[in-house]
Amino acid sequence: MQNHYSMVYREEEREMFPTLKLFGVGSIPWSPLARGLLTRPLSAQTKRSETDWIINDYGKKQSTKKIINRHGRRETGKREGNQHGTGINAPIVGTTSLEILYDLLGGVHVTLTEDEIKQLDTYHRGSPGIFESVNIKGIVCENISIGYN
Repeated sequence: MQNHYSMVYREEEREMFPTLKLFGVGSIPWSPLARGLLTRPLSAQTKRSETDWIINDYGKKQSTKKIINRHGRRETGKREGNQHGTGINAPIVGTTSLEILYDLLGGVHVTLTEDEIKQLDTYHRGSPGIFESVNIKGIVCENISIGYN
């Protein structure tokens, strides 16, 4: 199954991954680097960082900053691997250069400690469901994927 999944958006862990595992179905998530959030410094000024409210909110979490600074952004993005029993077969990763591709491949050999995983998991406790209605700057958006606290 192709689904949306990253360190920023992890709603699939609640019901989808256990269901896929039950039926022996694999997962190939898209946007595992969270629309670029997990590929640039938190302070990077881009058009997306100016307009994407989820990215702005996630980047403000201090515990996330500490772990990202310790391991690097791309490596932290690989958290969603089989080492944690999610059943992911292969993430879909997009890049615009070979340099970035090689950097992403380097993240395969990074392993987060259990304490780091717990710190990252803490951010996602109590996240809204995937089909919530939210009001963004006066506009009500229905049926959008969200993964913030």
